[in-house]
Amino acid sequence: MLHLLLADLPLSAPAFGRLLIEPGLPAATALCRQAVVLEQEAPREDAQAAWLTPSERWLLHALQLDGADTEQAPWARLAALADGVSDDFPDDQPLGLLTPAHLRLGRDSLSLTDPNALDLTVDEAQQLFAAVEPLFASAGWQLRWVTPLRWYVAHASLRDVVTAGVARAQGRSVAAWMPGGPVARPWRQLLTEVQMTWQHHDVNESREQRGRPDVNTLWIHGCGPLSPDWRSPMRLAEPDQVLSDPALEAALRGLALRPRAGALDRLHILDAHALLAADPVEGLRQLDAQLAAALQQAIGQDGGARLTLAGEQRWRTVQIRRPQSWKFWQRVELPSLFSDL
Repeated sequence: MLHLLLADLPLSAPAFGRLLIEPGLPAATALCRQAVVLEQEAPREDAQAAWLTPSERWLLHALQLDGADTEQAPWARLAALADGVSDDFPDDQPLGLLTPAHLRLGRDSLSLTDPNALDLTVDEAQQLFAAVEPLFASAGWQLRWVTPLRWYVAHASLRDVVTAGVARAQGRSVAAWMPGGPVARPWRQLLTEVQMTWQHHDVNESREQRGRPDVNTLWIHGCGPLSPDWRSPMRLAEPDQVLSDPALEAALRGLALRPRAGALDRLHILDAHALLAADPVEGLRQLDAQLAAALQQAIGQDGGARLTLAGEQRWRTVQIRRPQSWKFWQRVELPSLFSDL
């Protein structure tokens, strides 16, 4: 069966609410007339403060990884499989992802900007990595560079550190989204040394001269554990799918390298954040076309699909099947399924 995840819907934005009415999602709506709600996340008072996005929480649920600690996702462990570095880190060693990023100083807070916008080159990233790797080694941390925006770090203290992903913290004051408490003290101390080392680094000096933002932090995330005997119930329908979050993209590619849990369901993600960023009107048209095409194909091949809508508060999953003419009385307007998300 195909599982479609419509991720990171900006439902609190008034402009998006208006777009859902006009032009709306006409092609997808026509295929969802007889949609049936299968399950949905219960409303939670801490939805805005939860460490994981609704999309991430649904992924943990769908991947049967939401048992012990639903505030931690094992994206580092899965991404390490996709990047071919998992053997560098024993299964019982806490592992996290590091993303070089820029913290922007506002009037009274620091906010995390989109790391993709840094356009960090391989040479720049390698120089920055070389400057701080001795700091990690001397403090007993294991550091590994893979891509400019994807590094790995391992240390025993990460076992109890709760973190937020880049997508969760981006554009917000980072004070509430950085690891806190005594368990995070080793990381905070090390991060301070990293920031001091990079402050006047040649790479940042050159970037500032070119009018580019400096790289002034490392964002740690994806530190959740992954049981060695866990078997994946899903794989990506398109292994080369590109997401706006490269760490999550790598993690989902890692599903193909885990032992299987019987017949695998297929997962396809429609990245609303990426589609709507530049031109919301055109982005919504593309979203409608892509969603309708995926549903039509799934209906033709399997007789239906499951569609999960993930907003800013929670997620909702509906069953889409081949329309039944005798159920003419059953009529669901797709935008109504977005309410309370």
